[in-house]
Amino acid sequence: MESFVKFMQTGKELVIKTTSQGLDKASEQRWEAAVDSGGRGEYAAALTMLTRLGEDVRSAHGGTPHGPDAAVLSLCRSTTASLLRQGGRHDLAHGLDGLAYGTVAGDDGAGVDHGRIDPVRAARADALIGLAADNLGLLRFRASARLLDRARAQLSGQDGQTPERWASAEPVDWLTHGRCRLRWEWVGAELGLYSGDAAAGLAHAEAADLLVRHLADTSDVPARYRLKTSLIHAAALAGVGETEESAARARGVVVDAGEHGLMPLEWAALSLLAGTGAASASEEKRHRGLRATLIGKGMALTRAE
Repeated sequence: MESFVKFMQTGKELVIKTTSQGLDKASEQRWEAAVDSGGRGEYAAALTMLTRLGEDVRSAHGGTPHGPDAAVLSLCRSTTASLLRQGGRHDLAHGLDGLAYGTVAGDDGAGVDHGRIDPVRAARADALIGLAADNLGLLRFRASARLLDRARAQLSGQDGQTPERWASAEPVDWLTHGRCRLRWEWVGAELGLYSGDAAAGLAHAEAADLLVRHLADTSDVPARYRLKTSLIHAAALAGVGETEESAARARGVVVDAGEHGLMPLEWAALSLLAGTGAASASEEKRHRGLRATLIGKGMALTRAE
């Protein structure tokens, strides 16, 4: 499928939206709608949408689809895993991410542009990054690091670009490369923080900040990705003892997430404030209220959360 670029003029600001080559347009839009629902905290709706899309792909292309269809099915599974992981269910997410990887592990992506746009390779990277996050949550730090190394190889492309060059490289497709590269930096930051290497965590968080600004020059990076990048940076700052700057950045995420209706990110930012002892009484009350609301919308929160 030919890619297209849609220009939307809003005042003096030109917003560029891209749709990926290789993926079926209708399937991609359905997947993105599910991701949007999850970002707003509509977990039950998002999980239902992902399940139905996966069923439709299997119905149309069989139990073992290939190429872009396999990529869509894999993304349905890894996105479902991501929604479970947000509630602390890394154990359940682990199996789904493994299934997502298996869906595209042996697929050569026949008929797909293997240059800057390759949905099959991106789906493999997405699943590997998810597995790295799952293992991180299960305190398997070495396994997480190995999986990130494997994901990096998928994202480096034929020119062998290293993560250090991602923020200055030529423009890439948002869905199949930019989004995955950003997620790679997020999990790298979290791995550094959880494994006791706060400096490495901060380096990844700063790299994610640079990358999201670079990507925003050529793509309409969704607000939830920009805000999560800022939240990861706030957590990394707390990890190196910059508590005041961390709290200020986290409060910025609370405000912006609230304005965009991104309840999970607002709740996560308030969780950071509460966890570092910086939350006010009103912020703690809002945190408890959001937790109850998200559970009511289907978020699979564990008691520890």
